[in-house]
Amino acid sequence: MKTTYKKIIAIVAAIVVIFGLGFFFTHQQSASAADNNGRTTITFWHSMNGPNEKVLEGLVDQFNKSQTKYTVKPIYAGSYELSIMKYANTVGSNVSPDLIQSDQANQSMMIGLNSTVPVQKFIDRDHYDLSQLYPGVTAAYKINGKLASMPFNSSSSVMYYNQSLFKKYGIPDLPLSPTYSDVTKAAVALTQKSKGAVKGMTMQIYGWLPEELVANQNSLVVNHDNGRQAMATSATLNSPEMVKSMNWLQDVIKQNAFQNFGTGSAAGNNQSAAFLAQKVGIFMQSSAMLGQLQTNAKFKYGVTFTPHPDGTKANGVAIGGASLWITKDKPTAVQEGAWQFMKYLMTPKSQATWQLGTGYFAVNQKANQVKSLADAIKKNPALAVPIEQLNQGHINAATAGAFFSNIQEERQNVELAMQQIYGGADVKKALDEAEADTNTAISKTNSVSGNLLDYKR
Repeated sequence: MKTTYKKIIAIVAAIVVIFGLGFFFTHQQSASAADNNGRTTITFWHSMNGPNEKVLEGLVDQFNKSQTKYTVKPIYAGSYELSIMKYANTVGSNVSPDLIQSDQANQSMMIGLNSTVPVQKFIDRDHYDLSQLYPGVTAAYKINGKLASMPFNSSSSVMYYNQSLFKKYGIPDLPLSPTYSDVTKAAVALTQKSKGAVKGMTMQIYGWLPEELVANQNSLVVNHDNGRQAMATSATLNSPEMVKSMNWLQDVIKQNAFQNFGTGSAAGNNQSAAFLAQKVGIFMQSSAMLGQLQTNAKFKYGVTFTPHPDGTKANGVAIGGASLWITKDKPTAVQEGAWQFMKYLMTPKSQATWQLGTGYFAVNQKANQVKSLADAIKKNPALAVPIEQLNQGHINAATAGAFFSNIQEERQNVELAMQQIYGGADVKKALDEAEADTNTAISKTNSVSGNLLDYKR
């Protein structure tokens, strides 16, 4: 495994030199540096920008003022993808961060680099009460039952719909946990009653979303319990559950009640813009979008759980977002400071501030008792829907999410299949091809890689 990830580091090194060399020289400092007040400095790389970065910087500032031993210095390291490339290129050097935020899709990369300290070490030492965090969230970041990193910005898939348009055209609100036919019926009615002025629904071609649809049917992305009981050796992308989900979307398209915005970030932006302009009535996306909708929607909107097929009970969904990792080759004082900062971020008050400012849901179960968040939920109950979905879901391999090295390739293959399916291709054939391509990638990786589950630090 170590050899494989050294190869990965070598590959990304050239990219990092092109995009990030100035970054490293600008921010180079010793991990054990102290500020002018004798505090231990904690360098924190993150991928939050825009308003979310401002909220994060506010929390950092509050932590720095709350004690006198540590100073956390937040540094925007670019997107998740660019940040981890930079991180891989600096592992073992004095310019690597002490603490890094990494998204769930790169969890296997972080494990494979063998460069971090499992937060379970600090949890066990301090007898930290992990039960204060939602079990459905922590399950996603456990390897062999041990927490590898601390969940931070967490989200789940939900469905959004324009309640004002529904009311205008006499369409009943969607139920809290809708079936596929519930959504289809509403989408078709909205398209027809608006005489085409509004498209009933859309679903972005985004590989994470089908994973959520099958998780909600207690189905997996890869074998061996989503790669969590043993190293994944094959994908299950043509499962009956995935076929059922893609058939549903294709059926809505055939009824002319669907708007296809294509792929990529532009597609996501266009989808959001169309919903805000009241040109599309229903879409499924991350619950983190709640923040944007609260700020920009000029109409009443509703939020539901992720839909499920008729006749199938909702199982729950896997969380998205990112977590925080402590670099292991840093002095004890630095690691301790990173851990203390993590604990501060996990407090009910900090998590309430984080949810209110960003749209990501609070992972501390007592955060909704903080007056500011409690008042906000009372005013807008939609804010509580992601947590209700989490609490009603089951904790199992499906909702823990897939853990394997080729998740990025898998999502790309699923996105290609979605493009074909949206264009009218045979669902089973498109998914068969996606599975075959993913299996080839898994086989190649496994032939040169060690077992990611050998998590002995």
